[in-house]
Amino acid sequence: MQQYWQNFAPSLESMMLDKTASIIHIDEQAEIAGLLPSLENKRVLELGAGIGRYTGLLASEAHHVTAVDFMEDYISVNQKNHGHLDNITYIAADVLDLELPARKFGVIFSNWLFMYLTDQECVSLLQRILRWLDDGGWLFFRESCFHSSGNMSRSTNPTFYRTPEDYASLLESAWLSNSDSILEPSEDGHGFKIISVGSLRSYIKHKNNSYQIYFLAKKIDKEMNSKSNDNFQNFLDNKQYSRNGVRRYEWIFGKTFLSTGGESTTGKYIERLDLKPGQKVLDVGCGIGGHSFYMAEKYDVEVLGVDLSVNMMTVATEYLSERPHLDKKVKFVICDITKSVYDDASFDTIYSRDTLLHIPNKEELFRNFEKWLKPGGKILFTDYSRSDKEVSPNFEQYIKDRGYNLLTLQQYKELLENCGFVNVKAEDATEEFLRALQEELNKLQNGKEDFLKEFSEEDYKYLEENWIAKIKRVEEGNQTWTACYAEKRQA
Repeated sequence: MQQYWQNFAPSLESMMLDKTASIIHIDEQAEIAGLLPSLENKRVLELGAGIGRYTGLLASEAHHVTAVDFMEDYISVNQKNHGHLDNITYIAADVLDLELPARKFGVIFSNWLFMYLTDQECVSLLQRILRWLDDGGWLFFRESCFHSSGNMSRSTNPTFYRTPEDYASLLESAWLSNSDSILEPSEDGHGFKIISVGSLRSYIKHKNNSYQIYFLAKKIDKEMNSKSNDNFQNFLDNKQYSRNGVRRYEWIFGKTFLSTGGESTTGKYIERLDLKPGQKVLDVGCGIGGHSFYMAEKYDVEVLGVDLSVNMMTVATEYLSERPHLDKKVKFVICDITKSVYDDASFDTIYSRDTLLHIPNKEELFRNFEKWLKPGGKILFTDYSRSDKEVSPNFEQYIKDRGYNLLTLQQYKELLENCGFVNVKAEDATEEFLRALQEELNKLQNGKEDFLKEFSEEDYKYLEENWIAKIKRVEEGNQTWTACYAEKRQA
């Protein structure tokens, strides 16, 4: 790798491998600065610091910065550029050979580093980073996904152009024991929790390139990863919504959709909201982005899509990167909506599809929704629900196994009213749900040959059995589907 970089002079253009680097650099630097956690009073480790494009920026906020790069010429330029700052230590070393004290740094930063490492090297470095990070410390990195970012010609290119999903998998595979030794995932210790992932808007603006992807992750106790909502996130990612699970569900519902009826029901329900250009929408449980894209495309609104599943958010980010015209209209954030905080009157509309069934304390959530909406703002959601009559023991077990919290239609109506909403309309949409399920099952069965070109026989069997069971639960009168609309009072 050193031989490769020896072909490039230690300049801004070489660092960015782009002849227009000076134009992009200012916007990119400002954007990344805004994505970082607070650096105040923190020790920062910068890996792959190069000539110091970010070293000075980091040092201006942090208590101390350790800048590391394996190219001595680059480190020399960095030191020359920032010699007036007395809170920087410079190290010329390969990050894979670097030895540093445990729990020394509050933030570790890298820019275009992992894409030059093999998967095995990435995991090895991530495990070292876990050791170097203080408890609760942050890792920020940015990489080129799918293809190159720059326009400079190169005789060779050692870059690994991964997908955002690949990087999420690498982060999830890195674990460290409490004794700071490498461990198997079954032991107690530390791991990463991905907090946010997205495309750099500066590269969309200047290069029409949506594939510059950043990750912000936090070092957590692994024990935390198996409790409460963190455990639920793992459940979503590793079981019901594993990456393969996301893709096979998408095959049923249609590209970018993971909810009943796909685009057809999306269009029907969104039409009720009478969205206007420029309005702000909160899409709760946005999945892989279909509803958010639909609203932004058709109604010219700004959508904040939130979801707890890292897997779904990385897929949504990939799809957004394919839609650069929506860059300023759609933003995806990994978060737990029950722990989220937004300013009062932030949104014109709150929209959610088949997500609230996962949330036990719906009253607290709805009271937050009411606060977050502007006066006259609207809420619309669909959700799995239960019959107001006695349900079967099998259905009760199904709810328990899935960890669902299902209400009846009447309970939803009363809850919305009790939380201050007006013009509440709670509709029994079960017949529509049943028709959609039957159509989706027919699509799967009639398209089995095409399905098996992408997925396994086991995947097919899983979906077929799942849909048949859903239809049975509905036909037996146990499971229902509720559509609710309500408004916040005018001021």
